[in-house]
Amino acid sequence: MKFKFSSLIVFLVIFVPFEVMILKYLPVSDAIYSYLRFSVEIIIYTVAGILFARYLSAKKVPHGTSIDRPLLLFIIYALAITVINQAPILQSLIGLRTLLRYLPLMYIVAFVNFDESMPRKILHAIVFVAGIQSVLAIYQHYAGIADFWYPRASDLEIGGKQVSFRLLSTGFGGGREIGTGIGTFGDSVFLALFLVIAFAVTFATMQKKILIPRFNKITFNIILLLIIIALFFTYSRGSVLIALFTIPVILFISGGKKKTLIYLVTGLILISPLIIFGVFSKENSDTYVNPKLKYTDPLANIASVFSSSYVDKTMQFSRGAVLTEVGGYLVSSFKLIGYSPAQEFALEKASTKLFGSNMPINNLPIINDVYWVAFIIYYGLIGLAIFFYILYKIFKAALFVYRNSPDPYFRIFALAMVAIIIIAIPYSLILRTFVFRSFSFYFWLMAGLVFAEWRRLQIAEKQSIEANR
Repeated sequence: MKFKFSSLIVFLVIFVPFEVMILKYLPVSDAIYSYLRFSVEIIIYTVAGILFARYLSAKKVPHGTSIDRPLLLFIIYALAITVINQAPILQSLIGLRTLLRYLPLMYIVAFVNFDESMPRKILHAIVFVAGIQSVLAIYQHYAGIADFWYPRASDLEIGGKQVSFRLLSTGFGGGREIGTGIGTFGDSVFLALFLVIAFAVTFATMQKKILIPRFNKITFNIILLLIIIALFFTYSRGSVLIALFTIPVILFISGGKKKTLIYLVTGLILISPLIIFGVFSKENSDTYVNPKLKYTDPLANIASVFSSSYVDKTMQFSRGAVLTEVGGYLVSSFKLIGYSPAQEFALEKASTKLFGSNMPINNLPIINDVYWVAFIIYYGLIGLAIFFYILYKIFKAALFVYRNSPDPYFRIFALAMVAIIIIAIPYSLILRTFVFRSFSFYFWLMAGLVFAEWRRLQIAEKQSIEANR
């Protein structure tokens, strides 16, 4: 059974990036297809149930993780504010599930005594899948996205809300940039989120203090280059900048402070032409060109972030307005308790109670993209503080594993996890990182790997202390 559990987890690591394409071409009805999109979660919950039943029948309580209590507190708190605000129970449970749906995966990986080769297999699976996705994204940039790569439409509604791909939408906010790559994820944003995770993991393998076969490092270097190129071709500006920010973070954590300074200076020199081009170019300053309507090369797309017209647009109608006008007011008004995880209910309550039906931005997808602002609306500053404390505990556990584990593959995931938690703070101001499966699946998977080794080290340390008494 040990082998089956580990094999299943490796299978899911490989399957998730290809899920959209595999399910699209299954000879099933649209209704069955819609429900099959939950197949990964059903598998995870089933395995978690089996694991729980085993511990229950054996009357054995496993050594837990450092986030068990704050997680339980967060869930109880979320249910409490749902009752206090008389929010729809089903919608609140769906909202909470969206945030924590892959949490059981963390416990499966943390509690199963898998074979020693599993972290190495997971690493290879993530890196090589990232290589395949990068090649596909580069191909799609030049050849275009044929119908073959498009996701299948779904009419499924959960709690009165339809689940669909933005790439298939023709209304406001629908579609993607001309020349974008989506790999097999069905959307460029989903691909970008996965590639940021893969970038952090792959770059972590490059560190001298982590000893893995030389041939693997050379191969990973090549794939890392492909990932960087593919990130530009996703046209997700924030994802590109966040991935590049991962470099000095990992270098600093791994002890290369001088290297970090050199990389930062080099990076500033390389990126300064983009900033100068974006700020002083008349074309970019006067008129922001929407890359959904006109092809823009990837470098110009990044440079447009620094243009005055782009800044004006986002500050008036998009994320900038959400961050300053909505988020700023929420913080200044000291909104301690949220309105519940029921998203539409919470947004309506915030609109009427805080802004007097005159909310500056009343578009749920845009508010959700500035996720920490949306988080305060749903869970309040108390909920945000508890969630940040959970991230801090994972950060500490990852740092401990990186510094103390003798296994290079656990150290790679721990180093990447530390960096991902750091970059997730600014990243979640532009995307729903912890909600989208291409990020959250791998985040909680890596947290599970970190806690698996953390638990082993903690137990070994405890046994050593008892033996020396």
